[in-house]
Amino acid sequence: MSMEKENSEVTINKISTGLIISNENFKKNPILPAEITEVISDTLYYLLIFISREDVIKISCFPSKTNNIKKVLIKLKEFSPELVKGISSVLKELNLSKDILHTTGLCYEMENCFYETYLVGDNLMPIEQVKEKFMEITKVISVVVEDIPISQN
Repeated sequence: MSMEKENSEVTINKISTGLIISNENFKKNPILPAEITEVISDTLYYLLIFISREDVIKISCFPSKTNNIKKVLIKLKEFSPELVKGISSVLKELNLSKDILHTTGLCYEMENCFYETYLVGDNLMPIEQVKEKFMEITKVISVVVEDIPISQN
């Protein structure tokens, strides 16, 4: 497989990229207007989620008391209300609904669909158990749980 094709497949196999920054780095970041940094909740960390589509990058910011944030990326055979209900049921069953920071779903093509959620990882059970529970849902192809990196700048 060519490097170009491999890179494009990696890009298509996710919806977003997350990054955690400290309060200090958030407040002194020159690209954030003062009117934003002055009104957003003052907390220890901020989760930044970058969603890129063609020529646009959307950045969402979520205040967080912890830097232990996980992304659960679920690859689906298709997107349907039943699948979303199944995912929501698993999140409730694992007692994770209260820890969700952001959730989104997207289909790049009919058979290339993803659902992802960012959540606080402080109360997360072992990763393998989380994956197993999501894999029990019909039409789930794979589940990846990632640690969100902390910016060192």
